[in-house]
This record gives sequence, C-alpha cells and structure tokens, in this order.
Amino acid sequence: MYPTFEAVVEPSGMVRLLEVLELDRPCRAFVTLLTSPDDSAAGAAGDILRFLEKTPLAASDKLTALQIDAQIEAERSAWD
Repeated sequence: MYPTFEAVVEPSGMVRLLEVLELDRPCRAFVTLLTSPDDSAAGAAGDILRFLEKTPLAASDKLTALQIDAQIEAERSAWD
C-alpha cells in the first residue's frame, strides 16, 4: 500500500504538503484532487442533496425514530 500525505494544490499548480516529509531519494507521486469541505456538493450526491432541498418531505411522510426502528425490526424479522 502506498503512503498517503495530505497536501494543498494551489491555483498555480504548486503542491504544498501539510506535514513534514523526509525522503532519501526522489520519488514519483500521484496527485488526487479532492473537493474542499466548503465546495458545493458535486456529482450524483450533489444532485440528490439539491433535489432534497427543493423537495422537502410532507410532515405526514416523516417518520419518528420509533417508527423507523419498528420498520427495521419488521424487515429483520422477515428474513427469519
């Protein structure tokens, strides 16, 4: 498994490691860009979140914790 180090990639393309890294020789690396927590949600998950924000559940469709637990227990019992 490859070691992973957190870094920030600046708009200029400069990569800045967020921790000290001591190497005894040059090493190749892969850079995977992650969205930052303050970025808007992207992809399918973002589409789902936007849909849920625009389409709230009616009060009659919301379940209590007890109702959810009862449904889960019913499904578990159905497997036996």
